[in-house]
Amino acid sequence: MKAPFLPIAFALFVMSCQEDLEPNVPELHVPETTKTIKDQVVLKVLPHSGGWVSLTETLQPQYLITQPKREISWMDGSFSEVGNYKAYDGWSLLDAVVHPSGQVSAVSVKLEIKTGNFELKVKMLRFSSAGSVTETEITQLPNATEPMPVFPGSLDRVKLVAHGEDVYAVVRWRYNEVQAQRMAFEDGAFKTKWQSWVEPPSYVGTFGIIGGGYDNFHQGDRYFFVYADVDKLGNLYVAVPCHEETVYNHDDFFKENLMAETNPGEYDWGVAIVTRLSPDGKRVYSKLHGKSRHKRLLNMRVTDEGLFFTGRIKVSQESDGWDAWVFAADLNGNVLYDNKIDVRAGDMFWDVNPLPGGNLLAVGTTDYYQNPAGLSVSDARRAAAFVVDVQGKVVKEIILPQGPAGRGSEAMFVKVLSNKSVLFAGAHNAPGTHASVYSDGFIAVRDFSLQNF
Repeated sequence: MKAPFLPIAFALFVMSCQEDLEPNVPELHVPETTKTIKDQVVLKVLPHSGGWVSLTETLQPQYLITQPKREISWMDGSFSEVGNYKAYDGWSLLDAVVHPSGQVSAVSVKLEIKTGNFELKVKMLRFSSAGSVTETEITQLPNATEPMPVFPGSLDRVKLVAHGEDVYAVVRWRYNEVQAQRMAFEDGAFKTKWQSWVEPPSYVGTFGIIGGGYDNFHQGDRYFFVYADVDKLGNLYVAVPCHEETVYNHDDFFKENLMAETNPGEYDWGVAIVTRLSPDGKRVYSKLHGKSRHKRLLNMRVTDEGLFFTGRIKVSQESDGWDAWVFAADLNGNVLYDNKIDVRAGDMFWDVNPLPGGNLLAVGTTDYYQNPAGLSVSDARRAAAFVVDVQGKVVKEIILPQGPAGRGSEAMFVKVLSNKSVLFAGAHNAPGTHASVYSDGFIAVRDFSLQNF
């Protein structure tokens, strides 16, 4: 099924060059193991029964991004594939998580176009340790009224989080309402423990790129995403990217006043509304975080140390006018810090992992350039990993493998393992806005067992 046509907006190509890392930032070279995954981007890699489970994606031109093309791979300890799952025709696999038992939960969605509107089907899957799979469709809480038809700008709108053997599913349904539910898996079947509202229906717009085949950093469809994570007690945190109507509808639905924290004169509606749900599904709070219309959210991570946003922030009208961005709040929603990090040329962070002592291990990409008046990103950029302190200062750079010159490399996932080594994953040989759309994924393990962060 072809994806719906995306409206377009103006963008131009920007040539790239490369600058050296700022002086006095030490580089950390350590023993390494690197695995290349052909024709893929590696979105995440999770430990699994002496091996690994990865979620990968095949890049597609922008007019196809409404339906991500992802797959799950089971790998042995040396990252060689021993099993694989791809969604059925018409379905899009979106996310997967690993449980302590070795079972894997996953979610797929399907778009069914109807006159003047569409239906969104959501299917949960559970893979046993022996490889069998159980499937069931889940449904949403009903709306009190039937909202107006909306445009399905992206199907990338579901996140899963594992908590023990339970799985949380956070879904943006067809009217862009966001709901969360907690499911157990007992006697070979999913059983819903609870289902809760996170955000009411809302308009979500999207746009595309003239003359470009690829949308770097999800500039056009970022408002469709949801982000979710869980703390060790089972509290669920959901971040929903917001604009004016999102905040207005939230206040009207929940009888709150987040709008008082916005700045309409600057078109600043905050970056995202974060809602905390208790382990039994009750709303604890909603907070408007990341105030500034120049910030772009790309990921959220929750740990014992707090809640972290990562992404980038526009700091000037120059072609290198993007810095990396990290925001942190404690688990009660109190802001800890809100930092921009300028390393070299354009910078951004895809993911972050807190370290003992308070520093952060952040990964992303550097050395890119973007049209100051448009969306076009240069082809060349470097996968990057940095130790950053709470003031936003780069303490050291960790050297990562890079793809071929003239193409993009990005580190998109980081995980500190139990033996203190660190796993990185992402993309090599990836396109800029106007380059041919293909890439290779990479998985890199760095041994930090004798290193002091």
